[in-house]
Amino acid sequence: MIKQDYIIRMIQEIISLIANAIIKKKKLDNKELDTYEYTTHEILGISPKELTGMNANEIISQYSQSENGMDKLELAAVSLLLFSEEMTDSNLLLKSKLKQDGIFLLKYLQKNSGSYSLQREFIINMIS
Repeated sequence: MIKQDYIIRMIQEIISLIANAIIKKKKLDNKELDTYEYTTHEILGISPKELTGMNANEIISQYSQSENGMDKLELAAVSLLLFSEEMTDSNLLLKSKLKQDGIFLLKYLQKNSGSYSLQREFIINMIS
């Protein structure tokens, strides 16, 4: 139980930090980005590159039924949004896909998680 609580708190902290970076349009340095990528990999069990290669429905099916599934979905959503913000404009198609998938996942969470998040709502409205 303690391990599960720790993981949930860690996910929530990472989500808050990423959301702040997105809201403030702050570019992350390589060390911060590496930290987010490593933590995302540790919690989700897949690398960020694999995550960006999946579509939103695949992500939902993989994590929605797992332990802490909704928290993992939220981490995946904000990670996709962060990666889309950090991409250069040279790959607009992938950047757009990541942004759309991230917003789709956040909307899915707002509707299906059983908990309403004002922060989540603000991010959805700001990016949409």
